[in-house]
Amino acid sequence: MTRRRYWVYFLLFLFNVICYLDRINMSVAGRSVAGEFGLSPIQLGYLFSSFLWAYVVMMLPSGRAVDSWGAPRMAAIGAAFWSIAQMLSGAATGFGTMILARLGLGAGEAPTFPVSYRGVRDWAPAGERGLAIGCIQAGTMFGPALSAPVVAWLIAATSWRISFVITGMVGLVWVAVWTALVSTPEKTRWLPEAERRHILAERLGKETMAEHDGVGYRGLLRSPSMWGLAISQGCAVYSVYLYLSWLPNYLQTARGLSIVNSGLFTSVPFLVGGAVIILANWISDKVVTPQTRGTGARRIVVVACLALCAVGVAIPFVDSLTMVVILTIFPVSFGGTASATNAALANDLLRSQADSGRAFAFMVLGGNVFGLLAPIVTGYIVQITGSFSSAFVLAGGLSLIGAAVSFAMTRHTLGEERPVLVGAMRPAG
Repeated sequence: MTRRRYWVYFLLFLFNVICYLDRINMSVAGRSVAGEFGLSPIQLGYLFSSFLWAYVVMMLPSGRAVDSWGAPRMAAIGAAFWSIAQMLSGAATGFGTMILARLGLGAGEAPTFPVSYRGVRDWAPAGERGLAIGCIQAGTMFGPALSAPVVAWLIAATSWRISFVITGMVGLVWVAVWTALVSTPEKTRWLPEAERRHILAERLGKETMAEHDGVGYRGLLRSPSMWGLAISQGCAVYSVYLYLSWLPNYLQTARGLSIVNSGLFTSVPFLVGGAVIILANWISDKVVTPQTRGTGARRIVVVACLALCAVGVAIPFVDSLTMVVILTIFPVSFGGTASATNAALANDLLRSQADSGRAFAFMVLGGNVFGLLAPIVTGYIVQITGSFSSAFVLAGGLSLIGAAVSFAMTRHTLGEERPVLVGAMRPAG
């Protein structure tokens, strides 16, 4: 059996790499931008967070658009829009125009995770979903890991403005390749017929219940698991966005590193995190059986990752730069892994293919409602206390709350108010 579908996974991996390349550009350039525009830590926190305002507002409409128009089309539209906004960031004349460009970035990036997760739902057999999501979402870690030092070098060699233009152009190249090569499994011509039949036959998984009509947002919101996924996602994403936004600045201001060195040290936890996401989700595919998949067994991996994410509370209490980098690996890598595994868990619990875009969108919305607060809250903490210590402790506490929520709530089928036995037949309600 051929595995040409892996090329789709690879392109979605690059999709996420570029998405996070564009996000971390602002983080690495933050000190330079603040210096040129005269921004305080609080203003810089709002600037870091601003793309998430539009991202959150557009999330639910994006999920519905993915269900209506399909993942391939929405991937191209979203990436083209955010890449142009990224390039416009380089032309900002002050705080206000930079905010506008960042809002455009957020609006364009809103379909990213619904597209990625729906892409897995469309292309991956049930027993391969964890690994597929892990490989794709590893792009959210490898993106910052690979691009932080590159962006730092670009800024040092040219200017922060040129760095935004170049990173935006990368996304437009991806759009051209994706549009030329990818559609749905049913319509992709380079997919061998035997593999196409295998994907379509196994798309829902032999162990799942019969397909139902979608229940829409109203039905999903009646499900305790939907809320459990959204809240635990939020607790994981809070930590990831804290470090994604502020780690380069923290290393420059609190630890005295140069822009280039801060980019290099920032890359380490994200590089490790990419490997952890792939490994943890491969393991989750192996330990979750067809009999337990629909009952939320994969949440145990989410709980373990969120518990390990809390190790970041120790960062303020160590003096060694080496130990700081080691400790940042835990919240970055395991926060990202919890987020990715949550997506595989949502796929396990989905009642209907027709609701997949909406379910993923609501889960990601929950993550980013928390996530958009992380840069802002951290800015206020730094401004008021003159230190990052309380910010790291807060993120660790939220991780433990997320672990408890995931364990208690994510065990019911999405769209049902109580658990559904695997293989049971129920009317569409």
